[in-house]
Amino acid sequence: MRAAAEKLLVHGKEYLCVVKYSASFAGEQLHSLTTSMSKVMQSLRRFSMELNKPKARWDEKKIRSKIQRWLSTQFLTDVIRYDIQQREGHWHLQFDFNNDAWQRLLAHRLGRTVLLTNRMDWTAEQVAAGYSGQQSIERVFRGLKDGEWLGWGPMHHWTDRKIRVHAFYCMLGISLLQYVHKQAQAAWDGISMEQLLEELQQIQQFVLLYPPQGEKGPNRVSIALSKQTLAQQSLAQILGLDQLCSTQT
Repeated sequence: MRAAAEKLLVHGKEYLCVVKYSASFAGEQLHSLTTSMSKVMQSLRRFSMELNKPKARWDEKKIRSKIQRWLSTQFLTDVIRYDIQQREGHWHLQFDFNNDAWQRLLAHRLGRTVLLTNRMDWTAEQVAAGYSGQQSIERVFRGLKDGEWLGWGPMHHWTDRKIRVHAFYCMLGISLLQYVHKQAQAAWDGISMEQLLEELQQIQQFVLLYPPQGEKGPNRVSIALSKQTLAQQSLAQILGLDQLCSTQT
């Protein structure tokens, strides 16, 4: 992550303006934009053929309204150009990809966030770190609400005392997850909480039971671990999961 700061006047007041660049955020935006762009180009191609049909009945207002809905996603109006013309009683749609605008997006827009603060004594890095910290807190509460990590509900409590206890062990679970997530950074720098949980869920231990070798005696037991990727092996080693498993025959 990189950041740069400059003091600017905004609505008559001086603020510290920070531009923050994140490669991971740029990657997310690029993936979302290319996916949306592919879908819109296909829709425009089909719509163009529909307008060429002899029985097509469209007016300019409806055509532009339909296309604008497709281009409502951020940045699409910058990179997709279109033109409609009426010839011989039929509407003709032409569209293309604006490569110059695409290059400008990559160079100046994607992955960048503009932040304003009245903390004039802060550095650009401090402002960016504070913003990232706020995002982490918001992500925690979304996790509690949506149940992706540790769901707040269903609670099944009604008294104030039990509700406070419920809140305490939810936050305790979140704290433990945050600690594990911080430890996991040593094995996989930049791994998200969702990625961490997904990788750890795939590390499984199986207990296999076999019949005794003779008529008498206990069943034979074999404990085995699931096959792990290199990333999962690194996470297991950093988090000490091998100490919690036993492989015996």
